[in-house]
Amino acid sequence: MGQNHSVQVEGTVAPGYESVRDMFEANFREGRETNAQLCVYVGDELVIDLYASLYDSSSYTGDTLSNVFSSTKSLTAICMARMVDKGLLDYNEKISKYWPEFAQNGKGETTVADLMRHEAGLASFDTALSRESLLRENIKKNKVGEVIEKQEQSFPATQKRAYHAVTRGWIANEVFRRVEPSGSTVGEHLQDIAEGLGASVHIGVGEKQMADYCPVSHMSGPYVFGQSLIPKALGRAIDPNILDLMRLVAIFRQFAKDTAKRAPAFEGLGGNNEQWNDEDVRRGEIPSANGNCSARGLALVAAAMANGGSFKGFTVLSPAGWKALHAAPKDGMLLVRNVKFTQGGVAEYEEEDTSTTNGRLGYYGWMGYGGSVFQWHPELKIGIGYVPTLLTWMDLTNNKARLLQGEVVNCARKIKEGVPF
Repeated sequence: MGQNHSVQVEGTVAPGYESVRDMFEANFREGRETNAQLCVYVGDELVIDLYASLYDSSSYTGDTLSNVFSSTKSLTAICMARMVDKGLLDYNEKISKYWPEFAQNGKGETTVADLMRHEAGLASFDTALSRESLLRENIKKNKVGEVIEKQEQSFPATQKRAYHAVTRGWIANEVFRRVEPSGSTVGEHLQDIAEGLGASVHIGVGEKQMADYCPVSHMSGPYVFGQSLIPKALGRAIDPNILDLMRLVAIFRQFAKDTAKRAPAFEGLGGNNEQWNDEDVRRGEIPSANGNCSARGLALVAAAMANGGSFKGFTVLSPAGWKALHAAPKDGMLLVRNVKFTQGGVAEYEEEDTSTTNGRLGYYGWMGYGGSVFQWHPELKIGIGYVPTLLTWMDLTNNKARLLQGEVVNCARKIKEGVPF
């Protein structure tokens, strides 16, 4: 991996969006990507459908699945919103109304909205969940629920919010299956959406989805260090320079120190995060972090959100359900910056700091560790899915996707305004 790689980008772009393709291809040439997919709808039109692979061009396609980490959270938020839409769930109600056992150890006042905004005081558990307990049949036997019921809350010193990186999805799943009339899990219900839209998005994969998968892997430490020494004008493959990187390393060291005091989310989870590629982990339901998706699949769901809850005849949310999902955004620090989370658990992006958010103004949704993005722009009716497999762990804002998102907005606005291209 390094600069000046040659890559064949496959797929299509509509007239007026060629600059996005150029940026996508440049990421490969500059050593920022090994495999990646980008898919974008504007209105009901597919305007961008791109994919490329440096090393596996014969088998890697636009339909290949990869783990999208926390982009999964917005899929789960949409499933929860469907329960609100049907009157089966209320964001402002206490979780214990739907799940009385949750109230143990002082958790009785926590609301659904608290959970979805990462303010439930359950950012980690006191024990690692077994991989077997994450299988759908065992979730329904309350193997995960019984662990959550026994937990005590813990909040940061200065605010309620702390990133529930993995736990939010497990708690949401327990609420979900208790209100869903058939007792379905989030992963099962997601398949109703997937089938209705023709979208390849999965939480808990079956045999059919097991084979066409591209593993995620980290950008190596030595490579990152070497690139940080290269001036940006000469085309380094990462954003931070050496000084920025050292500051990030200090943050990561403190985070690792804090994390070491807690149990891992599930048995066998290590620091390199590549255990998410394991087949037994992929089969389980981790609705915050193990979505196996293609960019095409994410973009279809995002297109429904961008178009007010429906897309090409299939309704994901009614107008009222869509409005509820996006309502009541609340400020709060998350990791290293302020984020507005709605009561339904999706981020509302603003131009608070153009160095990190420029390009996301007007978008909703979330992103995943290492690079993925699943977001929508209601004003311009943009739905975007971006799925890379090379995890840029030093990038806390998923900058590759941010720049692509910004260019999509620029192109969409020019076309809307009739600017010649």
